Amino acid sequence: MIEIRPATLDDCQFVARCIGMALHIELSEERLPGVASICAREDVLYSYRHALIAWEDNKPLGLCLAYDGNNYHEIRLRTFALFAALDDEPDDDMDLEHAEDETQAGEYYIDSLAVLPEYRRRGIARQLMQAQIERGRQLGFTHFTLLVEPVNPNAQGLYSQLGFQYESDCYAFGQNFWKWGMYL
Repeated sequence: MIEIRPATLDDCQFVARCIGMALHIELSEERLPGVASICAREDVLYSYRHALIAWEDNKPLGLCLAYDGNNYHEIRLRTFALFAALDDEPDDDMDLEHAEDETQAGEYYIDSLAVLPEYRRRGIARQLMQAQIERGRQLGFTHFTLLVEPVNPNAQGLYSQLGFQYESDCYAFGQNFWKWGMYL
């Protein structure tokens, strides 16, 4: 039986792996500890404190990470400065100061969703999303948002079934996304 629970400090390596999967970044074994140390912080976007993890038979299967959109711009700058410090060759083309913000105050932003490949197509992503939506609802949020790639019909299908709808276009991190939202 699948259990959904909040991530703990002990889960930071798994959180880091899932963030890498969600962002389509291959994390080397050498880089993983550095990313995990960022996930261990409480003042970053990808903090373990924002993550829910799906478990079965005492092993992690996937993750959904979400947070309050308040102060997003400031926290994004801090988070990506820490990531840049890990890189030997930082991406000088990424202008985070002037990039469009993905979320804002009043939104519960679902930032990252990842399920290990061998556990996909079992409804785990749906369970994680529903758990994060419930978590946000308990925190008092009524507006939930996320970004979806226009070329990802599987994700669009899941989000649509959960009640999300297109709200606007968003250009973030050098890529076009669709911002979808849902009100409860």
